[in-house]
Amino acid sequence: MSEIPSQFQSLLRAHLPYADSAELSARDELAGLGLDSMGVVRLLVDIENGYAVELPDDLLDESTFATVGSLWQALVTLPAFPPVR
Repeated sequence: MSEIPSQFQSLLRAHLPYADSAELSARDELAGLGLDSMGVVRLLVDIENGYAVELPDDLLDESTFATVGSLWQALVTLPAFPPVR
């Protein structure tokens, strides 16, 4: 798994009340960092607005939002996702 970009980490960290200031790893579990069902909805809105993408319904499941890496991987596989620099 590739490194998680700092821009995505910043966006994500705003929704993770138990995350400290250390770099997030792909294996970090989002629920363990405090992401709950309402947080998922707010995070989804921020991702779609921040990256100008729409996550298809088939990606909106527990496996996508299980870890930092699973969510990042789902995003980078979207055809409309902006290239990472």
